[in-house]
Amino acid sequence: MPFLVYSQEQTAKGLVLDEDTKQPIPYVNISILQSQLGTSSDYDGSYSLTIEAVDLKKEIKLSSLGYKDTTFLVTNFLKLETIKLKPIAEMLDEVLISDKFENQFLKIQPFLKDELYGGFGMGKKPWQIGLYFPFDTTYAKTEYIQKIEVLLSKGLGFKRKASKFRVRLFSVSKDSLPETDLINENIIVTASKKQKEVIINLAKYNIVFPKNGLFITLEGLAIPFNEIKRSYTMIDEKGKKSKVKKETAYVPSFKAFLSEPKKFLVVHYSNGIWWKYPIPHQEKKKQFVPAISLTLSN
Repeated sequence: MPFLVYSQEQTAKGLVLDEDTKQPIPYVNISILQSQLGTSSDYDGSYSLTIEAVDLKKEIKLSSLGYKDTTFLVTNFLKLETIKLKPIAEMLDEVLISDKFENQFLKIQPFLKDELYGGFGMGKKPWQIGLYFPFDTTYAKTEYIQKIEVLLSKGLGFKRKASKFRVRLFSVSKDSLPETDLINENIIVTASKKQKEVIINLAKYNIVFPKNGLFITLEGLAIPFNEIKRSYTMIDEKGKKSKVKKETAYVPSFKAFLSEPKKFLVVHYSNGIWWKYPIPHQEKKKQFVPAISLTLSN
């Protein structure tokens, strides 16, 4: 029996490096496509992922801010000890920066506190959740993005703990999905154990609110720092309680609010692609939306 169990799983371990500089790349998201398995490289570029036999014929995708996505067959991935990602060479448009006064502010908060309900997160692999913010002509006098505010949720089946996640801003594609990063720099947020609200100051980037809007996305990292063990009781189709299931998951969980259906555009990144993510609350006939606020300044 021990030999049988061993033969069902294999563990991939290695380092993710920059192809040009040969330096480790932290927080690369590594996901087996069409499965619930995945991990992220840690702060030193190292990773470890246990792969089940049923996933050996699938593909695995590595993605990280500032690098080209890379895909392998899982069987080939298992043979590698070092993976090199190619940096994206971006030609940036010339930008004219006018003087910033920052004596006027406009907060875009699409929810009220009494609308907060549930949350997004606690996955077993890397993922992203995002919210579209459309442009409005009233933003003309406060056109610079100053800060983002994110609410964190406790989650189910565990006590609140410290966590790390990445914040990204995207332009909008023709299909109304995230397209290109507006900030080509990792913004890694560390939230303390008791923290319920995180504020990310973006004033130094001098980003003008795009005329076709933008996406703000929150990226979960499957790293040891975020790992938690949780358990819950399984319930069968007849409502009868069965065995207690134990599993590894990753914090944080991002607070959500309930809105009228189709009022907000929510997107999700999983299995290597972006897709629109309208999660309904069947009883209340409403939609779950991530609780993200945006503050503009002049």
